[in-house]
Amino acid sequence: MKSPSPGMRRALRQARLYGHLLVRNDRLYHPGGNHPICSIQLAREMVRSGWMTKHDGEYEITAEGQLAAESELGR
Repeated sequence: MKSPSPGMRRALRQARLYGHLLVRNDRLYHPGGNHPICSIQLAREMVRSGWMTKHDGEYEITAEGQLAAESELGR
């Protein structure tokens, strides 16, 4: 499994915590958040890696994304 970058790890942790991330102004935010978590480009890379899926403007963490987030917590 490819190792996520620091920006990806942050987004995966937030998606894991909130269940999904929202798209606004070409950035991802957690529900109710005012500060962007990551860019759409980084989110698309996580979708290609299989760590997130996109549904109707929301990005949700996958089982593989959960594993990637958990494996980084143990370091």
